[in-house]
Amino acid sequence: MPMNTLRTALLALVVAAAFRAAAQPVYTFRVKVGIDRESVDSLGGRDRVVQLTEDMFRRVNRAFNYGAQLRAVYDFVVDWDAFYIYDGVSADQIRKPHPDHDYLVVMDGYKSDPRETGGGWYGDEIQTIYHSRTHNDRFNSPFEKNAIDGIIHEFGHARGVPDIYAMKVDADKNPVNGQAFSGVRCIMNYPYGEELWSDYAVRMINHAADRNVDIDDLVAGVLPDRIRVEVADADASPAKGAVVRFYPVRWYTYTVTAEPQAEAATDRRGRCTVPVARIFEPEQEFGVRYCNCLVEAEYGGVKAYGWLPLYELQNARFAGQREHTLRLRLKRGCGLVRAVGIDE
Repeated sequence: MPMNTLRTALLALVVAAAFRAAAQPVYTFRVKVGIDRESVDSLGGRDRVVQLTEDMFRRVNRAFNYGAQLRAVYDFVVDWDAFYIYDGVSADQIRKPHPDHDYLVVMDGYKSDPRETGGGWYGDEIQTIYHSRTHNDRFNSPFEKNAIDGIIHEFGHARGVPDIYAMKVDADKNPVNGQAFSGVRCIMNYPYGEELWSDYAVRMINHAADRNVDIDDLVAGVLPDRIRVEVADADASPAKGAVVRFYPVRWYTYTVTAEPQAEAATDRRGRCTVPVARIFEPEQEFGVRYCNCLVEAEYGGVKAYGWLPLYELQNARFAGQREHTLRLRLKRGCGLVRAVGIDE
């Protein structure tokens, strides 16, 4: 490429980036950080920990702003005047009030007490990320690459996105048809080495905007009203009178329930409609009781299956749809057949 052309192309990229940044709002979130004294000593002192924390939050901010996937520029800012080093059990720090800050991050690289459990996001009124490593009485740096990938995932929760990996199904825990379900690629599914926010995660984060949110409320508030299942025979003709069964999946169990939550029959057009709340029941802890559902259609001795992960339902609602449609095709002469892809 000629030098003048290269300069022009680079200038265009810079101008485009500047225009995009100018057009987007900036959402700033104040973060209070505490870290255990053992980690500070192991890492070489306070100044070194401050430097590592600055580097970590540069990565967090980059993850939210990489590729301009979101509608705003996200800026998670550490309040260094509030930065503190604590002694004792890290679990005792998690629920400490932080009224002057949006979030509290409690770091623990040396868990020496059984009460110091696995890390994660604490929502509701707590709004804390417990950034801790595996309990094994040895130092595990909270600043290693995978650890930072993990805290990016936790900030995804802070901005309103549930665990996509919680919607997975293991094949040996599916008594209905033995199929596994892996979920869409996303930081909220498997964060390690990942830079992609799925379309669903982007929509949830954009929906939260600059508010401090609770995931459960956000999840419960973004659902269509109805699920429509359309069943067609092998020749694409409507399967009138097909029996449709809904087998839900509870959060973090990776298991399809053995008994259907609901059952319906298709009309002359091969369609049946059920209320979303009949399958995805409201529940206080996660907003809805179930995070996924295996749908079975049976007609003339042949069965077809499809998945209804929560994020597909919510994507439909984000698209302005009050009804989400799942289409299943029966195929004669082979077992089961149409499992709708998660990216379709």
